[in-house]
Amino acid sequence: MSPVAQVRLLLFRNVREGARNPVLAYALPVIIPLAVLVLVAKTLYRVTDLPGFPTRNYAEWMTPAIIMLTAMTGVGYAATSLVIDIQSGFLDRLRLLDVRPPALLLSRVLFDVVRVVPAGTVLLGVGLLLGLDINEGVGGVLLLFGLLVVWAGAYGGLYFVVALSTGNAQAPLALAPLFLPLQFLSTQFVPLSLLPGWVQAIAAWNPFTYMVDASRALTTGPLTFAPVAKAFAVALAMLAVTQALSLRAYKRAVGG
Repeated sequence: MSPVAQVRLLLFRNVREGARNPVLAYALPVIIPLAVLVLVAKTLYRVTDLPGFPTRNYAEWMTPAIIMLTAMTGVGYAATSLVIDIQSGFLDRLRLLDVRPPALLLSRVLFDVVRVVPAGTVLLGVGLLLGLDINEGVGGVLLLFGLLVVWAGAYGGLYFVVALSTGNAQAPLALAPLFLPLQFLSTQFVPLSLLPGWVQAIAAWNPFTYMVDASRALTTGPLTFAPVAKAFAVALAMLAVTQALSLRAYKRAVGG
């Protein structure tokens, strides 16, 4: 069996496994972002009255950022499942079937990526109901989901590094609240110019800020090269680093 076929077979197994635990596998990436979008957009809508706020519809401002948030609220499930696979002896059974061990890691990473696409689609639909105008058309939406997929792989890699380095299936839970400071110390809620000076300084280095700014450029516009290119560059750099560290930790966990 080719390496591609091995990864595909294991990915389908992960999808079926997730179907037996749909809340954690598929609902969790949607629940928190949806709650944030609806509650914040409806309770803080007067924020748009601030001088210099770029839109009159707060839901329109929030939706692109919330779509990117889906990549950060549901991660950890695949990393935890991977450690359980190793501890349960599933990896040893794969070796008997001549399946390459790295295929197990790659299939889990891809499953984490696959999970955010339906979540992002649901959030986009809710945003449209709340008044989001997609001014950049289908091309912008496709690029938005391309960025979402890369960001999910990059951010989710942190969970694989922690899970595999510790060998503890519960360790990724410690990273779960990380999305909270990242979103508040970014341009998710208000433009950079309306943030306090010290928050502006942090937001300028916060990778989530780049994702948020690019997501707005790809939906409500105006679509310019700089924010989109910076976001993809940051996400791809993070992806390369986290996956390299994940592979190293994986090899140590399985003994080479």
